[in-house]
Amino acid sequence: MDTEETVWNILTEPIESLGYNLIRVKMIGSNKLQIMAERLSDKGLDINDCVKISKFASVLFEKENTINFDFALEVSSPGINRPLIKIDDYRNHLGSYVDIKLKKIINKKRKISGQIINLQDEEAIELKQKKQTFLIPFNIISECNLDPNYL
Repeated sequence: MDTEETVWNILTEPIESLGYNLIRVKMIGSNKLQIMAERLSDKGLDINDCVKISKFASVLFEKENTINFDFALEVSSPGINRPLIKIDDYRNHLGSYVDIKLKKIINKKRKISGQIINLQDEEAIELKQKKQTFLIPFNIISECNLDPNYL
């Protein structure tokens, strides 16, 4: 299990019990851990929430023996170009416009933008781009973010 997955497993339930949804855990370089979260109540996050989550996570990490937590911790909101990570994220943003980076080339492109119009059996999204529709399997999506130009 890598650091991101370990941290995700350590934090998910305790963070939720505090009233937050864990969106993403990401190692940036070898010494910075980014925790992205939002309030369950209104999907927002302010500086006081970030401080609360940071202190809470630090205490949990100190108690944990399965990994060496020798890194800087950054807690942030998802922002206007929120990443879509879980299938529920895509479901909650049906109709939204997104920018997607692909793990492999589709239609001569590694990046694609468009509107999420449907989920296919929780295995792929249908993306509408102008008059074309693409079926993009989740397993080839490297990164997907809301397009702030359409908010």
